[in-house]
Amino acid sequence: MISHEYVKTQIDMLPESTLDKVVDFIMYQRFINGMYMDETDYVMSVPGMAEKTKEGVNTPLSECIPLEEVWAFD
Repeated sequence: MISHEYVKTQIDMLPESTLDKVVDFIMYQRFINGMYMDETDYVMSVPGMAEKTKEGVNTPLSECIPLEEVWAFD
């Protein structure tokens, strides 16, 4: 438990600007250890996925490629 307490103490001393990198590292460690809680956690652990998802949600349907052109259905 010594490492756990050390990490908690060090995080409290880091500048706010550094904490984003720490969060990214923690999310990556959780992902590679299979510790995501649900599909959302899993998807959001992919770098850049949140931004791409928001971009997609904000894209008007008239600018989207029809599903039939992306995925061939038999």
